[in-house]
Order: sequence, then structure tokens, then C-alpha cells
Amino acid sequence: MQITLPEPLEQFVQSRVTELGLDQPDQYIEQLLKEEKQRRLEEYYMKEVQKGLDSGPPIRVTPGFWDDLADEIERECYERRRKVAQ
Repeated sequence: MQITLPEPLEQFVQSRVTELGLDQPDQYIEQLLKEEKQRRLEEYYMKEVQKGLDSGPPIRVTPGFWDDLADEIERECYERRRKVAQ
């Protein structure tokens, strides 16, 4: 990929490369893109956490909760297999 920047931006990028001790401008651009990707992931996860918090009252999650959930899933799978077999 080749990117052409206006002179002021090219000078800015080169100064940042020097300040950060990088060898090439592409390293700086790569760093910016990785930071943007990380920021977007964090935003996504925060939205998902908020959706969970907004989804209703909290429930107590204990080892018994997971056992009950596994039993419920097994029952549902069994019922679905039984219906398909009929």
C-alpha cells in the first residue's frame, strides 16, 4: 500500500517517527492503526457490558447456577433430538 500525504502531514509523521525512535514511517502508521483497533475493541466491549447491565436485575451466579444451566441445556438438546427423530 502506498500513501501520499500533504507536505505538512508528511513532516509531522517524520517528526513523530524520530521522537518515538522508530526506523520508518510505516512503523508509526502501523502503531496508530493498532491503537485505533484496540480503542474500537474497548468501545465495543464497554457497549456490550452496558447492554448486560441494562438487561435486567442481576442474578447470583454460583457453581450450582452453572450446574442447573448445564442440566437445562442437556434437557433442551434431548427434547430437540427426540422431536427430530419422530
